[in-house]
Amino acid sequence: MNKLKVLLTIAIGACCVMSCSTKRVIIEDEIQRAKTIDILVKYELNGIKVNYDMLAMESADTGDMYSYLESLDLAIESFLTDGSYPESPLGIVPDAVKSYKGNVSKPQQHKEKLIEMINSGGSLCMPDIDGAAESCFHAEEGENVEQNWIFLLLIPELSDHHFWAIVPKGGEDEVYNYGFK
Repeated sequence: MNKLKVLLTIAIGACCVMSCSTKRVIIEDEIQRAKTIDILVKYELNGIKVNYDMLAMESADTGDMYSYLESLDLAIESFLTDGSYPESPLGIVPDAVKSYKGNVSKPQQHKEKLIEMINSGGSLCMPDIDGAAESCFHAEEGENVEQNWIFLLLIPELSDHHFWAIVPKGGEDEVYNYGFK
């Protein structure tokens, strides 16, 4: 039973790496699999493209209050639960949900639809890191990478907005996200 569980975990991880990353990651065993994938799977984001070297980011030791992995977790949670800014993903998704059917409450419908849209062509990058694509734009409000972990989320099925999640590295401020068209 344990052997089957390990094989299933590795198979799921391999499939997720193939669908979650535009970078080629070779999995030799469970230990080398990017932990980034675990965070994305935790939020059911099994179709998002990650446009940076996940393993390099995971191995970076910045000495900040939040590690890369903790920051990624906080950023994804913010994108999926915080609609306080009108142009955040959750601030925009209600218009897309009008035709969405289901027996769940409205906020849950919004989150489910957002996850569906992210999995249908969404991508995540980190501006201002080594190897960042030119299309991975700086944060619109001028936040910088020295003080913040910055994640840029693109969701073409939702909007042509750019969405940023900002995670202060020192933990002194709240995590937030916003969008700009």
